[in-house]
Amino acid sequence: MGSGDDEVFDFLIAGSGTAGCVLANRLSAGRDVSVCMIEAGPPDSNPLIQIPAAVAALINHKTLGWGYKTVPQAGMAGREIPIPRGRVLGGCSSTNGMVYYRGHPRDYDDWAAAGNSGWSFREVLPYFTRSEENLRFQDAPWHGADGPMRVTDIEQPNPLNAAFLEATESLGYPRCPDFNGTLEPEGFNLRQANIRDGRRESGVTAFINPIRRRPNLRILTRALVTRVLLEDKRAVGLEINVEGTVRRLRARREVILAGGTIGSAQILLLSGIGPGRELSELGILPRHESPAVGGNYQDHVAVGVINRTDNTDSYGVSLKALPKDVLSVFNYLLFRRGTLSSNVFESMGFLRTCEGLDRPDIQFVFQPAMRPKPGLPVPIGHGYAMNPVLLYPASRGRLTLASPDPHVAPLIDPRLLAEPGDIEPLYRSILISRRVFQAPAFARYQAEELLPGPARQDENAIKEYIREYAVTVHHPVSTCRMGRGADSVVDPELRVHGLQGLRVADASVFPGLIGGNTNAAVVMVAEKAADMILGKSPLPAAEI
Repeated sequence: MGSGDDEVFDFLIAGSGTAGCVLANRLSAGRDVSVCMIEAGPPDSNPLIQIPAAVAALINHKTLGWGYKTVPQAGMAGREIPIPRGRVLGGCSSTNGMVYYRGHPRDYDDWAAAGNSGWSFREVLPYFTRSEENLRFQDAPWHGADGPMRVTDIEQPNPLNAAFLEATESLGYPRCPDFNGTLEPEGFNLRQANIRDGRRESGVTAFINPIRRRPNLRILTRALVTRVLLEDKRAVGLEINVEGTVRRLRARREVILAGGTIGSAQILLLSGIGPGRELSELGILPRHESPAVGGNYQDHVAVGVINRTDNTDSYGVSLKALPKDVLSVFNYLLFRRGTLSSNVFESMGFLRTCEGLDRPDIQFVFQPAMRPKPGLPVPIGHGYAMNPVLLYPASRGRLTLASPDPHVAPLIDPRLLAEPGDIEPLYRSILISRRVFQAPAFARYQAEELLPGPARQDENAIKEYIREYAVTVHHPVSTCRMGRGADSVVDPELRVHGLQGLRVADASVFPGLIGGNTNAAVVMVAEKAADMILGKSPLPAAEI
């Protein structure tokens, strides 16, 4: 199996993000099974991770993230766009916005219709509910009440949310009672989040901390996975780099990549699994031809409508709001309540911005605060913003290696807004956002629009603004796409085509983008993957 110095486990999990934490929990439940989960970053001991309102400080944190950027994007005015990814125990679940939304039910029916049997909405819903402990919807058929992952309402939403919901209703838009409890999630409302008793609920707090003392679970931090070890056509282990020392870990049963859309694809390519000609040009010995690795890269794109106001209801730092802000800090330190216990993104909605669509094409995210300037954890001054998110872009990109050195970031080219049609829904969503903010419910705030700004009124000016200011919302998917054809990397059991003992289980296996935030769906994928790996029968499909 290997040298006498190699440590041997039944299962090796490369990555400790959302999926890795779920897998480590479920696979180590049997005492006769040994599991090792490997994380490149440090433990999740930074106190900012616990504070929900610190999300702005974490997304681009220099020591807790990978610091990825895209190559210059022609569709985004030639800009290099940051791609925040967590490099810490818990991965992105330790740095993300904590939003709990599963996507549109038809997204999963599309997965099944594309040949991925077992992945229809009826079949995946039980895996969503198995992980969930929803404090409000405990008796609802589409929710779980006793899972390890806490899902809650925002305890004390900012008063601006009431104005926002009143404004959307005044324009005739519906109220959605439960975004995760209907076949047609459409309309506006407050949204739920992964927050437990005023603290972030990450993959670590939900799935690892309760079982951390299991003797058959080993967690390595500050250990970079550099490649999969192959013998013939079987994965037998992982090579890792621990602070400059190269080590090998061996797997008796399986190696599972859970490094995310960027990490898992990069590991496969570094291992010689990918397009052989390109790997040879980099000096990497091709071990297994898999041309789709790194392809089909997709991500959500968002752009903001930002208003400034002197009213201190919104979140923000100012002399006028100083007494309130000081009280908020003490309220959080003493009781884990108040402003700091919120993830800031408190309301949202889903709309079809044109006729002929079978599901919403834009997610509207309301933020009762202005965006912080780069490098600042909180906004200076007061305001509010709408961030429309393009849910189903037609643009597809690619991830490739820049170097055979695993410490060098890959080349990320999502081709954001490359397809001409992608900008149209965003243009329409800015017009909708402006109408919402011009509704009587917002009149008392006497706000001025900072962006796009009063000078940008005609269609061309607004579209130019979109290309100059749009960003991703950090939901990359599909570089190790699930499917049965040549454009896929893994099969519906998440096994890498043509290899034994190697699976991928994270957002990289999504056949395509879902219509919303991706973290809950990654939990579902990992829950389902764990049953597949252990040879268990799938959970019974839900009755809908």
